[in-house]
Amino acid sequence: MIKKFFVAMILGLLMLSSQIAAHADMDVSSVNWDSAPRFSNRSDLASYIEDGRRKGQREFYFVLTNVVINNKEEYDRFFREEFVGGYVSAPRIDRGVVYGTGRLAYRIYREYPGMLVANAYLSSNQYQAWMHLTPEEQKLYNIAVGIVDEANKRSSELEKARYIHDEICRRVHYKNENERNTTALGLIDGYVQCRGYADAFYMLGRMCDLNVRKINGTRDGSAHMWNWITFKDGKSYFVDVGYRYFLKTREQMEKNYRCKWDVVPNLQ
Repeated sequence: MIKKFFVAMILGLLMLSSQIAAHADMDVSSVNWDSAPRFSNRSDLASYIEDGRRKGQREFYFVLTNVVINNKEEYDRFFREEFVGGYVSAPRIDRGVVYGTGRLAYRIYREYPGMLVANAYLSSNQYQAWMHLTPEEQKLYNIAVGIVDEANKRSSELEKARYIHDEICRRVHYKNENERNTTALGLIDGYVQCRGYADAFYMLGRMCDLNVRKINGTRDGSAHMWNWITFKDGKSYFVDVGYRYFLKTREQMEKNYRCKWDVVPNLQ
């Protein structure tokens, strides 16, 4: 039992390291920084990144007006604590920086399946977008459409969100065994871990026209991912499907969770 625990722990660390894997070797010498967007707070930057990824954008260049990074140590710490620890999460990221400035960039090499499936479903040409998915992503798409069709029979945002939450809980169990478990592809197999729960809720929520996003942080000191949702009244709440947490406030979450709270606007 102890041996299995340590093997699982090592595998988990390796998977986390692959998630945040990054290199300071992006060529940013040709970027026109004068035209790059500028940000002074996390919430605006998070919205910019989310909006771009929903449109299929993979490269981001921007200037942080209140941050200066002088060396690689500061650079690594900033990406680990601010970006991966807050709102940028993808299985494979490369990054770039101009030292001594707030000029930063990153490139997503591999996107989460939940993002890709939701983008395809919401595309103006669904069939063409579906054809660009991998065979496994197409399987996930077909499963997701069945869930979404049922969820959309509900009349309110809250009822749709509740149905999605409960349906994921009904369909999958927790397992941290392979990379598929870290994404919504786990809906095919019936097994996911925290990132898989979050990716699935994100995907299905967006397909139901809900304003759902993902956030990184810790739960009881361990790396964790969950969701937040903003309803049309402007109020935002947290959802952690794996722990059956639904529409929790910051006060309720702070007992066990840590994250960049100010990423989430109008958080209750």
